Order: sequence, then C-alpha cells, then structure tokens
Amino acid sequence: MSTNLSTKIYNFLINTEEDYITAGSVIYQAIEDEPWIEKNELKNIIEQAILFANNNITRGSSRYMILLEILPEQFKYPIVRLQEKILDSVRVSSLRAIGAVKTNEEKPLNSNQIADNIRKLKGKLNNKTTPLNQKLFSSLCEAWSKNLQKVKNSELTWKDPLANQIITDDSGLVRQLSPTLRYSFMELARQMTPVSLPSIIQRKCNEFVSTFNENPAVELPRRIMHNGVWKESEHRLAEVTNRILDTLQDAWNNPAFSPEFAGFQSEGTYVNNIVLPTIRATLKDLPLEKSTFVSSSEKQSSASADRRGEGRSGRRPDIMFIMKHGVKKYELLYTECSRLSCTPQKKKDDEVKLWRECNDGLYWVHKSCTPDRDQFGIVGVQIAGSTIRLNVLTRDLADIHRYYHIRDVEIPVQQSNSTIVTKFCIMILEAENTKVKAMLTNARSKIDLLEQRIIILEAENTKVKTENAKRGVEIAKLKAESLQEVKTRERIEKTMLELDGRLRSDATHLSPEAISDIITSKDTTNALPILVKKYHISYARICEIWKFAIAINN
Repeated sequence: MSTNLSTKIYNFLINTEEDYITAGSVIYQAIEDEPWIEKNELKNIIEQAILFANNNITRGSSRYMILLEILPEQFKYPIVRLQEKILDSVRVSSLRAIGAVKTNEEKPLNSNQIADNIRKLKGKLNNKTTPLNQKLFSSLCEAWSKNLQKVKNSELTWKDPLANQIITDDSGLVRQLSPTLRYSFMELARQMTPVSLPSIIQRKCNEFVSTFNENPAVELPRRIMHNGVWKESEHRLAEVTNRILDTLQDAWNNPAFSPEFAGFQSEGTYVNNIVLPTIRATLKDLPLEKSTFVSSSEKQSSASADRRGEGRSGRRPDIMFIMKHGVKKYELLYTECSRLSCTPQKKKDDEVKLWRECNDGLYWVHKSCTPDRDQFGIVGVQIAGSTIRLNVLTRDLADIHRYYHIRDVEIPVQQSNSTIVTKFCIMILEAENTKVKAMLTNARSKIDLLEQRIIILEAENTKVKTENAKRGVEIAKLKAESLQEVKTRERIEKTMLELDGRLRSDATHLSPEAISDIITSKDTTNALPILVKKYHISYARICEIWKFAIAINN
C-alpha cells in the first residue's frame, strides 16, 4: 500500500473544505498520482485514510458524517471506467474546484507484455554472439528465471528499464560483468565523451568567475507617472529593440515554426522558443538589482492562493514577472499562452483566467502597501495563437477596478513585413516602458516610503524608551534619597525626643514636627532668632539640635 498516497488522501480529508469532499474528489487524489492504480488497492487506501481521519475528528460532526459516506458504489467499476464515471458525475464540480483530472496517461505494461519484452531481448542478445552479448544473455536467462515470480507478483513493473528491453549501465546485469566485459559495454559511452578538455575552455571559465561583477544598483526616480511620454532614452529603447529582433531572428530560422510544422507545435515549444525569450529580452537590465525574476513553470500564484483563503490552491499562470522586496513577493505581470493553433474556447478561457489573475495580484499589492490608485496597475499579457494582447488592471480614485485592453498585434513568428515587426516591437516596448516600469517604480517608491516611515517610528520609539529609562533611573534615585531623608529625620526626631525626656521638668518640650522644622530651617535667613521666639527655647538648645542633626547625617 502506498504510504504517500494514503497520507495525501488523509490530509485532503482533514484540511479541505467540507463542500469539496466527495467520493469523486477523494478518488481524484489517488488517480492524479497513480492513474492506473488497481481498484482494490485504491479502495483499501481510501478506507485506511478515512479510518485515520475519523479518529481525529469529533464523532458526530458534519465532517465525520461526510467521511462515512465517502466509500461509494463506484468501486464496482474498473478504474478506467471509474475515471469516466467521475468525469460524468454530477459531483464533478468538486473536482474542478481542486484541479483538472488527467486520464490520458500511458497505460503501463502488464505481466504478459513484460515477459514478451524479456523474450525479445534475449533473442536479440542471442542473435549476435559476441562475448559480451553471450554473457548478458546467460545473465539475463538466470535473472529471468529468478524474477519470473516477481513479474507474476507485479514487483518487476513497466517502470523497470529491463522490462522495456533496455539495459542500463547501472543495472545488475552490467554490474556483475567482468572488468573486461564491462569495459566493452561502456565503449559507446566513452566514444561520446572527448578525452581531454581544450585549455581555452578552462581559461574562459576561470576568467568569467574571477571577473564577474554583479549589476550595479541604480537609484530609481521616486515616481514615474503615466503621461503618454516614453520614460527611456532613445539609446535604451534601441537596445531593447535589438534584443527583441534577435529573438525574432532565432524564431524565423527555427524550422519548428516554418509553415510546414508550426501548427503542430505544443504550447511549451511556443512559449520556450518565442514568448519567454521575448519577455526576458524586454525585462532584462531593469534597474532593480536582484529583486525581480520571471517564473515560467506554472508556479502557483501567491496572490491567488491568499485571495482564495487558507488551504485553497491558487491559480497557475503560464508566466509571471515577480518583484521581491523584503519578505514579500509581488506579482506584477501575468501571461497566459496557447499553441499557435488556438481554439476560440481556449482564447475565451485564458481571457477570463488572465483578468482574474490580475485582480488577485492587484488585491495582493494593495493589501501590503498603498500605491497610487490612478497610476499603479497589474499587467496581463494574453497570447492566443499568433496574436498578443496587452492588458492593464488598475484602480481609480473611486476605488473602482478598470481593465484596459491596450493593444492587440500579430506576433511575427514567421518572416513578416516591417509594418508587422514594428507594431510588435512598439507593443513590447510599451509593456516594458510605460506599463511595467512605471508600475514597478510606483510600487517600489510606495514600499520604500512605508519602510522609511517604519524606520522613523522605530527610531522615535527607541528614543522614547531611552528617555523613559533615564527618567526611571532619576525617579528611583529620588525615591531612594527621599526614603533616606525620611529615615534620617525619623532617627533625629526619635533621638531628640529622648533628649527632651531628660530635660528639666519646666523645660519646653518639642514635638517631632517642631524638631523637623528646626532642622530644615537651619540655612534660612535669621533662622536662630526666629526659632527661639517661635518655640520659646534657648539659642544653645537650637544649636545643639543642629549639631546633632549634622552628626547624624555624616
């Protein structure tokens, strides 16, 4: 039983929204990875996953009850018919919500076909009697007699090269050859690899590594506005145009795009040979250091995944242009492509997908920063057949999203006249110059302003903390001094009261408040006569109190 498959289904049952958990969507999780899995094995895997899942779900909950209903009557069908039944099911909406079912995988070899391939391979080895082939033949016969039971038990599968009449250099048959015979087997491989490396190649590599310099950082203007004017110099525009024309030259010299073969080429061939090189030629040398890159592997859109919510899969554009700033990645350009022979339905589907991707991207940017509403936008490029369309989604001052179709032109895949080529170059330059760069710098300037504001606030916060710490020290010091002063006065007052207790019975007794007043008045003007008159005591007694207070403080 496949542990990975069981884990995948378990995670799906635990984490997916309940509306999307159906028998069809659960089975899809398996046939997506193993299209030809046996019915009983699939049934056992799903049963095990449901058992584990329900052990971690509150009994009687809605999810718990849904999982109990998963195991369907559909298992009475073979897997091939099961796939067809899923696709025809009224529950197919749940499959569409999580991905597209692919049932056009190559059917694997069965045990009879594997046995037939082994017999054919033995015949080929036995037909040409060289020492190498004789040894391989005898080894194969010996191994086959041992592995025959494995074939019956499906342990030797179509994934093994030997089952497809292929002998690999790391197979058991070759590893057990004698050194001489193994050397003979590897003869063809040795002929494919030159014995020595030309010294100029090593020298060139050394020079490249030792002289490599990163692109210097270029200070961008804080704001580039859309005003119908080219933002680049003529020299810079000419450089970009030359790179675009170099891409067209390669395409025109590529026989894959000749009238004879162009209509049969896949979308991948079209993208990798024309679309992607054109985008790279256009966006090369943007003054954003290493903070931007082009993703061309149908990478999941972070903006789309975030918009859909936790646990949901995002859309997968054919191409994205991404700017990384700090820990955030901003998707600023999306591209959807077709083959050179594009159907009307494909064109319509890509058109809808593209504006939805742009909408996700605009939401993602505004969630992180606040670019100018009437200036910033997300670029969408649709390539349908030999036509390229430039689109921009922006947000106006009233927070209304506006989607503009800027221009449609023909892609000169094959040799064309100068008018078509010029229109194509102009549209690409518009995307690079007026749309992409203006939006990049606008977004970058907004992000930088936010970061600068954060730095200022952090500095102010640090300053306040430092001042508070200083005040805290001063307050603590004052409290300590005040406490010491209070304790000292208490000692003086207590001692003076004891002295008063030893005075003559007719002597004036002083209260603690009076003694404190006498001590604190020592340095005031005319303190002595004033205190004598106030408390009706002698000069000598007041001086004695002051003297005692000084002794206590020291």
